[in-house]
Amino acid sequence: MPLALLTNNAAPMDPASEHGALTALFDVVVESSVEGIRKPEPAIYPLTTDRLAAAIGRAVDPAEVVYLDDLGPNLKPARALGWHTVKVVDPADALAELARVTGIDLST
Repeated sequence: MPLALLTNNAAPMDPASEHGALTALFDVVVESSVEGIRKPEPAIYPLTTDRLAAAIGRAVDPAEVVYLDDLGPNLKPARALGWHTVKVVDPADALAELARVTGIDLST
């Protein structure tokens, strides 16, 4: 399953840092500090799917996208594009919803 990271950050992530090392887990990383736009600005969401499509070599259907965020305002533009959204309040609940939507067992 392809993964993208869409993050609002103040400065580009240093790959040598603890957080920067996490970027290796993703097929695409879209950083607001690099792009000059931030969530919930609508343009950053299709930018993310366009980059993901380029990385995986095929179009990304909005219905395939599951987007997790802890801020409701960041979810609204994604939902408007047809993405499935999950508000992260409790991590266990968010993972359960992600498992339900994707059909992937995340309990291990």
